[in-house]
Amino acid sequence: MELSLDVLSTLMADSTVRGLSITRHLQPLGGHGDTVSPPTFAQAEGDEKGPRYVWSERRVGDEMVKTCLLDSSASQANRIEESLLGLVRADELTLPLHCMDVPNIGQLTDLELPHRAYDAAVGTARLADGTEWKKSKVAKQIREASRKNAAALLEHAPLILVLGGWDSHSGTAANAWQGRHEKAVWSKIVAVDAFRMNRPGGRLDPMGLPSSEKVDLGDGSKKLVDQGLGVVPPSMDKFPRLSITMRYAEQRSVISFGVFRKIGFGGSGKDEVAHDFLAALGILGLAALHRDGGHLRSECDLVCERTYGWQIRRDDSPDEELSGVTVEGALKIVTEALERFPSSGLSFRTEPIKIEIHENLAAAMGRNES
Repeated sequence: MELSLDVLSTLMADSTVRGLSITRHLQPLGGHGDTVSPPTFAQAEGDEKGPRYVWSERRVGDEMVKTCLLDSSASQANRIEESLLGLVRADELTLPLHCMDVPNIGQLTDLELPHRAYDAAVGTARLADGTEWKKSKVAKQIREASRKNAAALLEHAPLILVLGGWDSHSGTAANAWQGRHEKAVWSKIVAVDAFRMNRPGGRLDPMGLPSSEKVDLGDGSKKLVDQGLGVVPPSMDKFPRLSITMRYAEQRSVISFGVFRKIGFGGSGKDEVAHDFLAALGILGLAALHRDGGHLRSECDLVCERTYGWQIRRDDSPDEELSGVTVEGALKIVTEALERFPSSGLSFRTEPIKIEIHENLAAAMGRNES
């Protein structure tokens, strides 16, 4: 079955279709057996100081193998937003944005902030005329949107309905239908059959400075080694940073139609049009992620070795492949889905809303830099 808007509409309307999934096997840029660097996590309060990694065991076929997390679902969501924002800036995609000018950083959009339009930086911002954003018409509409009727989020912040969001600072928590939206699209990457390799550290000093000698360089007399100078012999810390080698990395990406189906947009044909658009936007996000997201961090670049294809996941039925999923094809479907909005009575904001960072936040940033 080849992807088109009509095909997507048919799948969304079929209650036995639970969603779409795709699995990709990845290898290090350096080739089979090369090492990659997993993400590090802060230790829990009270634990010994040192980097932490996410290890677990998982069944692969008939064997249990050790896996290591290479990219979490939250990180993958951020990469989806980055790719979609790239399409917006290339004038290939239209999305409603809030745009904030931040001192010494430049412009940030709500797609770059941790909680999207629900982020506290947006909630405390002001409009260009000095009005508090939280008192604006758009803010009121966003914060009154719920799963029963999310038309305002569709109009002003649709990625909250795709990637999830929690309006944890709005004061609307008393109504469980407001400000809490589960993710309908997620992806993660794990290293399969992974083994750790400790990474020693050290420092050469071409100036030949005496590492243990105390010198005042403007911040009191301290050993040169404690000021980043001198020779540090190669050694292993008690909690060394790791590289890992693996059989392969597995990326699993999923779109849940069930999440979309639970969201209402006003009925009378609006729901179906909105569901089709959100599913198309989710497909586009994942297609863009797969195209752009091979670089994860320093010493962790991955190359796709094998794609198992997009699968239509049904109840009590063999999976069927969905072909023709590309960034270009998904962009076309998103555009076609948007063209159905006016006739169905749905709205979609195309112009960015310019907001200004709260002056006290800007001042705090300045103090932190000094």
